[in-house]
Parts: sequence; structure tokens; C-alpha cells
Amino acid sequence: MVHRLFENFLDSIECYRAAERYWEELFVDVTRSTGQTGEWRRWLSQAYADGTRFELDGNPIFDGYSPKLNRAFRIMQHLPVGDQLEIAAWLKTYEEEYSDLPREELVINLSLSQESVQLARELLIKWTTPGTPLDEMRSFIRERIESSD
Repeated sequence: MVHRLFENFLDSIECYRAAERYWEELFVDVTRSTGQTGEWRRWLSQAYADGTRFELDGNPIFDGYSPKLNRAFRIMQHLPVGDQLEIAAWLKTYEEEYSDLPREELVINLSLSQESVQLARELLIKWTTPGTPLDEMRSFIRERIESSD
């Protein structure tokens, strides 16, 4: 059994905003621990060109980009579908021709619980640590996420 957090985040704007703040505070703590304070910013649009916000569907609930490391991440949060731990993670790489995109992106897809957030935190710490190579990150995902299934 997992301990769910913000279980009804799609039903209430207040709950959704609280979940966004939760991720923001967690990420501030992550960047502090990896010496990356101030190096990361949001990179995905939150609204249309006319200023209308996108639908609040948890995709993504939070994201970040480091120009210095030329890598990004996105966290997609969904409603739980069962009583088990729900988390997946993968890496994406973008071709150099797409200069408006980061070279590398970590994608985390989860149903938020105390257990999934701990794994997401570990992933974010590893990802924001300068010098973490892609092959090491892939191994880390296999060991920590895929083995938790």
C-alpha cells in the first residue's frame, strides 16, 4: 500500500496549485543539495499565446531546464489507477538541429505518493548533478525505478 498525496489534484484548482507548490519546493531543495540553486528555470509553456492557461491535467505538473547543463526534466502526474506504486521514468535526447530544445530530458510519470516522490527526488538529484552521464542515468533508472515494479 502506498501513501497518496494530493489524490484529488484534478478535482480542485486549490489542490492542483498545492501540488504545483509541493513540486516547486521539493525542486528548490534538490537544487540546493546539488549546488544548482538558480541554475534551473521552467521551460515548458504554461499558457497559450493569448495568456489563457493550458488545461490543468498534470502534464506536466512541473518542469525545469538548465542552460548550463543543457538538460531538462518534466514531471507528469496522473490520478492513481490502483493501490500500488506508480512511477516510470525515461530519458529523451534531442538532435542538435533543434536548438530551441535541451539536448537531454528526463521524463518522470507518476501518481504522487510518499513512495513515488522519494524515487522522483532521487532521480532529480542524480539528473541535476553536473557530470552525470546518460549511461549512468539510464542504469540508475533501471536499478531504482524498473526494479521497484
